[in-house]
Amino acid sequence: MTRASLSVFGPVLIWALHFSAVYALISAACAPRGLLEPDIMAATVALVTGLAGIGCLAFLIVARRRRRSAESLPLAQAAWWSALISLLAVFANAWPIAVLPGCTG
Repeated sequence: MTRASLSVFGPVLIWALHFSAVYALISAACAPRGLLEPDIMAATVALVTGLAGIGCLAFLIVARRRRRSAESLPLAQAAWWSALISLLAVFANAWPIAVLPGCTG
């Protein structure tokens, strides 16, 4: 895998791992035999979201620098959009935890 394709797929991989982690934490907290307390789940989701957001933001900054300096790089534009969309998706995944108090639904 080349560096350019990694810069496109990296943020998407971060988002996919974040998605899996958030919904695994929700399942662990909201199961009938709750393995986690809802407050611990919310704090862990906040931590995981912050780390994933920082990772996507780093990819976004690197992609922006590559897009400015190297116009010959064919995947620079795709890498920038991939990082931006993944960053927004990471925060969209955490939105239900911030809005819904505990395990309602």
